[in-house]
Amino acid sequence: MPKASKEKIIEAEKLFNDGMAMVEIAIKLGVSDGTVRSWKNRYGWDNKSQKNNRNVAKKEDKKNATLQKRKKGGQPGNKNAKGGSGNPKPKSPPNVTKHGGYVPVFMDSLDEEEQELIATIPKDTELQLMEQIQLFSIRERRLLKAINKYRRLQSEVTIADVSRYEDKRSFKNEEEEIEYNRRQKLKVEKEEILPGKSYSIQTHTTNKDMIIARLEQELSTIQGKKTKAIETLSKFRIEKAKLENESAGNEVVDDWIAAVLEEDEEDSDE
Repeated sequence: MPKASKEKIIEAEKLFNDGMAMVEIAIKLGVSDGTVRSWKNRYGWDNKSQKNNRNVAKKEDKKNATLQKRKKGGQPGNKNAKGGSGNPKPKSPPNVTKHGGYVPVFMDSLDEEEQELIATIPKDTELQLMEQIQLFSIRERRLLKAINKYRRLQSEVTIADVSRYEDKRSFKNEEEEIEYNRRQKLKVEKEEILPGKSYSIQTHTTNKDMIIARLEQELSTIQGKKTKAIETLSKFRIEKAKLENESAGNEVVDDWIAAVLEEDEEDSDE
């Protein structure tokens, strides 16, 4: 084995015993981490460590820190599992959503229209529940109208959606695009081609009963949410009435206590 390799192995073992991660050892010595792992297994660094009961100090305070026995698991400075499932602070995944449904919302990031919307939302719980019930009622009405529209159709199939396809041409730079448009314009002037761009439209049909079934399922969901909101509003009003009655009762008791105290004071004066 070359002399340089022996020196690297000795240095790698020393760094390993000092608590450095194998990936960091590999970077420092200019070898792959697989090579460092093979050295560790071949020369039994772990076995030597257990046999001699070596003590390792923390990397930052190696000279002055109290020596401690090497423990199982990750060592100080080991970054092999950084960002893994056990990391208490994993890196957030990139935002790949195409809409704002799953994007966190912060008050300072709202635009003017959203801020105006927030300002119009009632603070009272009862009013919020009433608004929810009204919106559920509107959605329920729209679904019922859509279901009736499909039921009145004479045909068993109906158009589900329409797709439009248009050919696009890519250019390396702006000059290519300008040249292409110039030549197209010349062809139109010479009546070699017709003006405008061509595109194709495809329609997809489906059985109307399938659409009705999906709409009825959505209708059941909306009606369930509406019923739950009504029950919540009813419970809220009952609890509110109880609190008001208790408050009124307490006021009566307070007035009676005040009257008794006044009578006692008058009697004492006499």
